[in-house]
Parts: sequence; structure tokens; C-alpha cells
Amino acid sequence: MVADLEAALRSSGVEYSLDFTRAPGHAREMALTARGQPSAVLVVGGDGTVHEVATGLLSGTTPERPGPPLPPLAVLPVGTGNDFCRMVRGAGSVGGAVRTLREGVARPFEVGFVRWDGGQGHFVNLVGVGIDVEVLKRRASFTALRGLPQYLAALGSALLRYRPVRLGVTSRSSSGPAASIEPAASMEGEVLLAAVTVGPSVGGGFLLSPAARPDDGLLDLFVAENMGMVQLLRSLPGILRGTDEPTEGVHRQQVSGIELRRLDGEPLFFELDGEIMAEGTTVLDVRIQVGSLRVLELPEGRPQGREDA
Repeated sequence: MVADLEAALRSSGVEYSLDFTRAPGHAREMALTARGQPSAVLVVGGDGTVHEVATGLLSGTTPERPGPPLPPLAVLPVGTGNDFCRMVRGAGSVGGAVRTLREGVARPFEVGFVRWDGGQGHFVNLVGVGIDVEVLKRRASFTALRGLPQYLAALGSALLRYRPVRLGVTSRSSSGPAASIEPAASMEGEVLLAAVTVGPSVGGGFLLSPAARPDDGLLDLFVAENMGMVQLLRSLPGILRGTDEPTEGVHRQQVSGIELRRLDGEPLFFELDGEIMAEGTTVLDVRIQVGSLRVLELPEGRPQGREDA
């Protein structure tokens, strides 16, 4: 892959420098040094690497203080899930990535911003609580699988012992151009999964919020209440396909922000873009940060292509 990419970059005349990550967190450090550069940053990796690079670029910014323009991000997906890349036109191959660097258009992407007890951070696709955290712990046992099959295998394992979280969920509606969405709402109860996403899929193609878009000015909330195994198995195929048919115990809403609060006094553990956060919290305050991240993609109508250069 690296040799093919370098050969394609040289033959296309694209000037570049190549850096390799040495350990978890190193991609974020490299992105911090790239923030002042005008050239694009190409990420070769999966959702975890994209998360590290994007959060490095976004470091120090908030919805209230988005900061100066950042260098655009391009992606060559080689990870397990690649849910972020499902939102991006092009770059499905080495050749597509090089064409994107040469011809790509920078598209403003929304990101999520989270505050918790003593900390804050960004996510480019997902913040999740509930069984999603347990699934991530178990995915390492299913490395022979990739993408959605791996997620489903880990989900099945997690369901055997998981105990739902008693959660308070309070949403904030938009006051901007998307003010037609549902008004602010709240619910309390035992929750199997609560997830706030930028894009439509998680877990390698699990369509939690099929209408989600990274440039619509909104985040998408998905909540699955605690339900019996029979009802869960009956509902799961429709959730996987992203059907918009009403499903008992499943709630979707487009929001500008959300508060997730654990109600039983236990720590609330959560994940950002597939990274389990070590510290527990009592509450998560999630907000949208509009347009801070710019992502290079092929112009609309341009064939993406999947051939290697």
C-alpha cells in the first residue's frame, strides 16, 4: 500500500512528505504540527486514525471559538469499519486518494464537541454510551472478522451479560435553518444504547441514523430503550438496514445538542469514535461544532473509481 501510494504521488506530480505513526496518539501529535500548513493532510488508516488526526487539528477549538481555517483532510480508508469514509466522495483506492488530492473540493464537515467532568473533546462521527462501550471491549476477540460482521459478533457476545444503564436524555433543538425539527425533549429510563452521530453509520455499516449528513447543521440522536431479547432480535434487522418504520423502544431525533446523565450514581463510561474513554463521568454535554473541519472529496458527478494507481 505505501509503495503504491508513493509511486502514484510521484507520477502525478503531487508534492508530499510521508510520516508514520509510532504509537497510539502519535497521529494526533503530528496533526498538531500540521495545523498551520496550507497543504492537505492525507490520512491512511481507519476511523481511529481519522479521529486522532481530526482531534489534533481541532485541538483548542470549541463551538464558541472555532478558530482559524484548518488544512483540509483527505482519507484513504484501510481500517476495519471505515464509517467516516462512508460520508466522503472518492478516495476508495490509492488512485482515488491521489485524484482527490489533485482535484478535490474542500467540503465543510460538522463535528461533535463533548464536555464531561474534568474534560472535553471532539468526535468526527460518534459518541456512544451503553452497550456500545461493551461491544468495543469485546471486538478484540473477533479480529478474524471485519466491519459489520465483527461488530455483530461482539454485540452478540455483549448482550449475554450486559446490564442496561439508567439514563436521563435531554435534547436541545435547533434555532437555525433547521428549526423545523422536533422541539427540545427529555426522557428517563433504562437504555440499551444512546448514540449521537454526525454520519449515518457506526460499527462498519450499522445504520443507526440513515438520514444523518455531515453538513446539515445537526447531530443525530439514537436511543434504544431496554427491551426483551425477543423484541430486540425482531427489531435488529430493521435498525441495521436503517429503516424509517416506527420501532417500539427506538427513538431518533435531529438535535443541535444533547445531555446524557446517568441517574443511578454510577460512573457513565462512553466512547468517542471507537475510543473508550478511561475516565467515567456523571454527565455528557454534547454540542455541534459547525464547519470547523474541511474534508477533501471528489466533485459531485466525478466517478470515484476503485482501481489502484
